[in-house]
Amino acid sequence: MKAFLALVFFLLFNQIVYSKIVKSTAEYKHLGDEISQKEACLRAEKKAKENAIKNALGLKVSLEETQKCKEVDGVYDCEQNQVSVLSLNGEIIESSILKKKEGVREDGGEKIYFCEIEIQANVEAAFKKDDNFQFEVKLNRNTFKEGERLEIDIISGQEMYLNIFQWFPYEKTNKVVQLFPNNKEKNNNIKSKNFGLPTSGLSYFLEFPKNIKEKTIDEHLIFIATKDKIKWLNRYFSLEDLNKRLIEIGKNNVVSKEQKTYTIIK
Repeated sequence: MKAFLALVFFLLFNQIVYSKIVKSTAEYKHLGDEISQKEACLRAEKKAKENAIKNALGLKVSLEETQKCKEVDGVYDCEQNQVSVLSLNGEIIESSILKKKEGVREDGGEKIYFCEIEIQANVEAAFKKDDNFQFEVKLNRNTFKEGERLEIDIISGQEMYLNIFQWFPYEKTNKVVQLFPNNKEKNNNIKSKNFGLPTSGLSYFLEFPKNIKEKTIDEHLIFIATKDKIKWLNRYFSLEDLNKRLIEIGKNNVVSKEQKTYTIIK
């Protein structure tokens, strides 16, 4: 009986640690000529869910990421994209809308449509954590001109299998593409404490995306380390699809994740 009670307590304790019910609010604004109010409310709800995960798990955008957002155009989108990447750390088991407010405001003589959503969500951590299993990442710079080289330095505490994905928020499909491993760098078993990419004789060049009117664009690197070798796809249709895979492997594997945002100037 004691063993049974201890097991029940252990399971309940884990639920308390990895699951939390929180409230979160988000607003989506638009000019009314690009999307409908229904779509605006769906986007507001999506943002509220991402904020719920961020708040429940105590996740924060780094000072480096925050400062970078202040240096480029599209600060609001930049910050929201960073929250979206952070949301890979957890999932929402269930949620409900508590309040919904929508309408039109006047701003400098211009009509601004908005939808504000407040939700209550049950958030669960996406993967197991081990404080001894961690790594740090540094890029050679945060802002690049088109055609410049991307270089990555990695410091790891112990042996790991590393996968790096690029997230392109502006793409309609195949938004997430695997950068490492690749056809020329197939071994992603990192054993050394200091590791650099690309490996000897190779280069990563950054290109400004076609059909983009802005002069600057943000892209994101997602670093996922696991203790065991995991099979990933070379590309995913969306960040949500990558999240599903991360949650799936996180149930039975120790995972560590980092993110970096960089800007490309046309």
